[in-house]
Amino acid sequence: MIEVKKLDGSSMHLNEDLISRVEEAVGGQSVIYLLDGAHIIVADQPSSLVAMIRAEKVALLRRVLRGPHDPEVSSRPDASTSGVTRISQVRDQ
Repeated sequence: MIEVKKLDGSSMHLNEDLISRVEEAVGGQSVIYLLDGAHIIVADQPSSLVAMIRAEKVALLRRVLRGPHDPEVSSRPDASTSGVTRISQVRDQ
């Protein structure tokens, strides 16, 4: 999940897998379109949203490919790897 800033200054967490596209809006804001057709206007810039989405995807793939013992994975405070199965474990079966 990524953390986005709502227009009132508070924040919310959004599942990045539900995002269809991100468009620039007036005043540095962004419109996030979801797969179900809904949209959310947030205070974040589109480029920062794209960077957050990419970082989350990279972290997820890193956890799956390298496993929980990788130093980059285990150093992240939000890295929960208890239920992660490494790709190599699946291939070796």
